[in-house]
Amino acid sequence: MPQLSYLDLTYTELAALDRDQTVAVSAVSPVEVHGPHLPLGTDLFIAEELRDRVAGLFGVQHPDWNVLVLPTLAAGSDPIPLPGSVEVAPAALEGFVRGWARALSGQGFRYWVLLDNHGGPHHQLAIETTGRWAARKGLNLIAPFHLEFRRMVALDPGLLEATGLAAGAVGDITDSHAGTNETSLMLAARADAVRPNYTTLERGRVSPPRGPTRALASLGRLLGRLGASDAATDFRFISSALAWVSDPEMESYQGRPSAADPAAGERMLEYRAALAIELLEAAISGAPVQTKPLGWSIRRLRKII
Repeated sequence: MPQLSYLDLTYTELAALDRDQTVAVSAVSPVEVHGPHLPLGTDLFIAEELRDRVAGLFGVQHPDWNVLVLPTLAAGSDPIPLPGSVEVAPAALEGFVRGWARALSGQGFRYWVLLDNHGGPHHQLAIETTGRWAARKGLNLIAPFHLEFRRMVALDPGLLEATGLAAGAVGDITDSHAGTNETSLMLAARADAVRPNYTTLERGRVSPPRGPTRALASLGRLLGRLGASDAATDFRFISSALAWVSDPEMESYQGRPSAADPAAGERMLEYRAALAIELLEAAISGAPVQTKPLGWSIRRLRKII
């Protein structure tokens, strides 16, 4: 079946779709500063590239299914606090995504893959909370980036082996924003939008943890020694992110853009699209799909972190 645009369908055409053999796909991310070399729409462009790849792959594997493409949601929480970024409060984001989930579940649709490229903890918590609410309404809202980003930050051995990449090039803590990984992704997805000055940008300044952020980092190390790996990763990431955005001398990027490589970006895109398909296939088979975004283990602290 061809891909169908939700916005182009009529009421009767939408009603005629087989709910048990239709998957909705869409992209979500904020408008956000990505250094002096990547456009404000970077996260959206990458999420849309993944949306198109997932739609295409699934359509080839399941030609008897409908692939329903929803409009892109240009919204997100926790963008870096520089002029040009657009902040949407977590409650507003949650309400927005929930509105779409309510509409889809109310129409009887069962599967929605929401592609994302933004690692803001409040952003991901809002979407995951909505996904778990949607599951109770009969809609499988699959947000693959929650699992992908956790693997990136934790330097998951499976991810490193599958992509052939190493620390500092997969969106981990030292490369978490507009660095090697995201610049590589953009070179693979939208090379025309990458400014040539990326080749001159060496590693961005690492913001040192101060005060509370140092305490969070120490707690993360302690939890790691105690074997609580998920919580340790959460605290280490939150500590690093807070140190960066609260730094009066913060750089507009982290990592090393000049080391970017379109082939590396292509391998990461392939990995991420395949993981999204894997999660969708699990949902179709009846397996519960719940991802665990960074910060999930300490979500009760989200109002103060």
